[in-house]
Amino acid sequence: MLWRKFGGGDLESVLASGAVALLDAQWIISHAEAGGVLSHRQALPKEAFLSLADLVEATDENVSSLPVAALSYPWLTKDHPDPRGANLARVARALKALLTDNDGMITRLGVFWDFGSLHQHPDPPNGVLRTEEQNALFKHGLGCLGTLYSHPQTFVLRLTSFPDGHEAGDQAEGTNVAKYFDRGWCYTEQCWAGTTKASYLSLDLGKMRDGVEYDSRGLVGDCVQDGGRRPPLLPSAFAAELEKKSFTNGKDDKPLVKRLYEAAFEEQFGKATLLNYFGLGWGDAEAVQLAETLIVDSQPAELAALFKEQGAAECTELMAVCEERGIKLPMQTELDYSGLGWGGAEAAQLAEVLASGAAPRLETLNLNRRRGLETLNLNQIGDEGCKALAAALGKEGAVPRLEKLSLDGNRIGDEGCKALAAALKEGAAPQLKGLYLDSNKIGDESCKALAAALGKEGAAPRLKMLTLQRNKIGDEGCKALAAALKEGEGRGARREG
Repeated sequence: MLWRKFGGGDLESVLASGAVALLDAQWIISHAEAGGVLSHRQALPKEAFLSLADLVEATDENVSSLPVAALSYPWLTKDHPDPRGANLARVARALKALLTDNDGMITRLGVFWDFGSLHQHPDPPNGVLRTEEQNALFKHGLGCLGTLYSHPQTFVLRLTSFPDGHEAGDQAEGTNVAKYFDRGWCYTEQCWAGTTKASYLSLDLGKMRDGVEYDSRGLVGDCVQDGGRRPPLLPSAFAAELEKKSFTNGKDDKPLVKRLYEAAFEEQFGKATLLNYFGLGWGDAEAVQLAETLIVDSQPAELAALFKEQGAAECTELMAVCEERGIKLPMQTELDYSGLGWGGAEAAQLAEVLASGAAPRLETLNLNRRRGLETLNLNQIGDEGCKALAAALGKEGAVPRLEKLSLDGNRIGDEGCKALAAALKEGAAPQLKGLYLDSNKIGDESCKALAAALGKEGAAPRLKMLTLQRNKIGDEGCKALAAALKEGEGRGARREG
């Protein structure tokens, strides 16, 4: 079932019990276009909602997300979140865009809107409150909000600005008049949405431009631009910032959202296998903050994704944090840092991280001069970088599973190659099958050292591929290498070029 494949099972309990009812996006659009105002849940018609069965049916294999969206917004008055329907119209505009020109992938969408999705007190001033049964369902629904907003496959729509014409000074006494980013619940919902979602699943509707007729692509493009989304916070950091936020009922709500955030953080990061934070406009500060967050030992997510869009300076700082904080990459089998403009210093920093045992399952390490056709950021780790890596490979337990090491085009000369040869001679990287050293500055002297190392019993016993194209190796080096490989011909290793 696609619904469960995308994690819909996490929401089934709260939906099946009736604790949460999701509004039909098409109904919201129609109601807004008719000039309506949203009523509380108990007063809404049956056709305003989508059932669990509707959601299961609407889940599409071509969309790697659930047909579920959660709205994050500030209530405009104490008794009604949107008394004039102004926010209803803005949300409807966004929903209409999401359902427009999306290649038919999103056809229906269930929307969590607290006022219409959770049981409310129908008329508090006149003493009409939730029934005992409704109150129990309300509490159940509150307890599941963390999952609903932080789920990696749900949309979160963040209405971060007030509608035109709303004046905080006109509100009744006791109304929370703080702006979106200063409100406790809005802050919490934003933090939930910032845990493990891809960028296109958390949209800042406050960035919508007046007069623009959006389709889904245009809406996403505007609503993820210019950053606006922070890296995920550790529960302790979240709790510290929460103290500065405004609640209508802080005595009860503040400890509640602290517990809910911590539970959601542990739930999502505890099972994440991939983190996709591309296109968020993050720089080195945000990347370092994320690295600090990923200190959680049970975290199996791919921290390596952080480095791929960073430059040399940012990567150096990130790796320093990894080493200092003991951050590990327990599930990472491949690291590709090709074409990042790295020199010897960055390679040495990486070597320190590897030597610490941070990547015990690493099988492939690519540090090639360029990535694909990229010519702007070229690696040149040189002899110093190669010597540092060789030392790391030689440390017992550092990379016990390494099978492929690719260092093409890095201006590695005799000193660096000799260091690598010495490490292999002493039994470093016992699982190594491929060593790629094309387009460097390796000459006869270091080639002889490499030959002597490979000729020793137990040195790189699984090596099958050794490439040395476009180096400075003459006849002497070739003869030495050929003799060594002939002596260990059972391994079938060969020199190319």
